[in-house]
Amino acid sequence: MTSSLRALGEFGLIRRLTRHLRTDRSVIRGVGDDAAVLRVSPRRAWLLSMDMLVEGVHFRRSQATPYQIGWKAMACGVSDIAAMGGRPRFAAVSVGLPRRLALAEADGIYRGLTSAAGRFRVNLVGGDTVRAPQLVVDVAIIGEAQPGEIVLRSGARVGDRLLVTGRLGGSYASRKHLTFTPRLRESQYVVRHARPNAMMDLSDGLASDLWRIAEASRVALVVDEAKIPVARAAGTVWHALMDGEDYELLFALPPRRAAGLLQAKPHWLQVTDIGVVAGRGTNVQLLTKGGRLRVLRPEGFKHF
Repeated sequence: MTSSLRALGEFGLIRRLTRHLRTDRSVIRGVGDDAAVLRVSPRRAWLLSMDMLVEGVHFRRSQATPYQIGWKAMACGVSDIAAMGGRPRFAAVSVGLPRRLALAEADGIYRGLTSAAGRFRVNLVGGDTVRAPQLVVDVAIIGEAQPGEIVLRSGARVGDRLLVTGRLGGSYASRKHLTFTPRLRESQYVVRHARPNAMMDLSDGLASDLWRIAEASRVALVVDEAKIPVARAAGTVWHALMDGEDYELLFALPPRRAAGLLQAKPHWLQVTDIGVVAGRGTNVQLLTKGGRLRVLRPEGFKHF
């Protein structure tokens, strides 16, 4: 019997804590995606997500400016809404502040929060402020979408192509994890013009997040090592697979729609076809440059 958080792991813990949750018909989708989906009317739904940033886990104050901490806290929430095909609308921010935190640092954090909120048209409407032994910033964000626009992790189908935006890996080396731009524009274009079957943002690393799609959709994925777009700061495919905090989009499209997107995409949309939904079951394999298939096991950051 598992008796420790480390043995259970983050996602095992989530399953354990939420296994008895029950929701009514107002909840279209609860635990298990980048955001919960709440029914407002037949033509409208809210998307609700929360992201907590903790000093020493998600950032170090010696290596991040207060502005960057605030920007990242808000941008993580915007990225979650983008991953569901929605548009962010409202946010509430709770902060835990050490008693000796300089006022200039607190001001800087809120400049970052409000700057990101303004950039992505998010109304910052409230929150909570408490004393804490270390800096914590928690953002709850609400987005909106028409039910037909919402994209879950669970819709990937056999034969779908797997695509990613941008380049992956090296987020810490390049400091992208503090300055990234959520792929909201990209999401809106892909949803409008290609109608993906499944989508999520890449926060835990490509290898881990491929498993999230595979588990939610109950499918087997094959990713081509030679096609993975590697960021210059990553250097190697291993880092592109494992580093995490890329905040790019991973999505699944039927072959014809994938080909159409790649052929007709605008110049600003960087998209790469990296693999295929190869069958049913729950598995992720890497097709190596040597032509061999091997199970792709996540080896990146783990909370527990």
